[in-house]
Amino acid sequence: MQPAGVTHSQGIQGNVASPSSWERPGPDDCVDEYCIFLNRNIGGGLALVSTVRNMERISSFEPLKLPASPPAFYAIDIPGKGVGLVANRTIRKGEIIMQRTPALLAQFGPHFDMTVEDRDELYKAAVQRLPAVRRDEFMRQMGEEIYTKMDRNSFRMFIDGKNDDSGHLGSFPDVSRFNHDCRPNYIDVMLPRHERQRRLDSWGFTCTCPQCSLGPTEAAASDDRLWEIDQFESDLEKAVTGGGQISPEMGADLVKLYRDERLFTYLGHAYTRAALIYSMFGDEGKTREHAAQAAEALSREVGPQAKDADAMRELASDPRAHWSWGLRKGS
Repeated sequence: MQPAGVTHSQGIQGNVASPSSWERPGPDDCVDEYCIFLNRNIGGGLALVSTVRNMERISSFEPLKLPASPPAFYAIDIPGKGVGLVANRTIRKGEIIMQRTPALLAQFGPHFDMTVEDRDELYKAAVQRLPAVRRDEFMRQMGEEIYTKMDRNSFRMFIDGKNDDSGHLGSFPDVSRFNHDCRPNYIDVMLPRHERQRRLDSWGFTCTCPQCSLGPTEAAASDDRLWEIDQFESDLEKAVTGGGQISPEMGADLVKLYRDERLFTYLGHAYTRAALIYSMFGDEGKTREHAAQAAEALSREVGPQAKDADAMRELASDPRAHWSWGLRKGS
């Protein structure tokens, strides 16, 4: 999982969807429009540092339905990494293995723009109001101070994608225990290795995953592939908009580059590119094949109801009815 990474969310789903279940802030619990709200009925307790409007948005979400099956993992002390989670059975591609609600949820404004003194006071008061067990879970995360714990372990979330003021950092103590291969969603995966390592250093974290442990030759080859992907994407963008050369195989070549670099969270994008290019050249079979793969990958990456996934299902179903069909046929 990427600390402070970008995660699009349709909402924070809790156990009670009612504004009345929130404990309202006291006179010392607000700085400007940002206040502390506590809901003991969401997960083991949720402290929210945000606005009244965002509290009301969260209250509108449906209850989180947790699976009845046993978890696919167990907690264990991992040398040099603290407590981590280890799989106890085969986990299949696309399987949901954990659903949790945050312990502390803070709007971007308090975290990034507020004075250090005001921010730290709000954070301290918010965590103190959590139930004891939930508070202990939060405090066991990596980081000396509450701000540092949020900065290193939280996930960026948008509780209402249509509004910029809905951006929050969410701390999920259980989720932050995941230690895994960095390559699929590792900071900004398109950055060269030296820049990725520099950003990890700023969090006081040394990673020993296979990608971070590449030797000089392999690391250089990886950076070369990233440069090639960047150039390929630029060339494709120019070609698709009519300003450059394009061939039917360019999209499939892009897919191969992403696969070779193990950038699996970009496969939905790459397969979409390939499907559209094959459609432009009137290759029905390969259009259907790559559009179906795009829909499957996008469903894993952003959810089965995502508009882009629906668009690729439509393309796979009837390529000839799509706007892209035959645009470059004969060229």
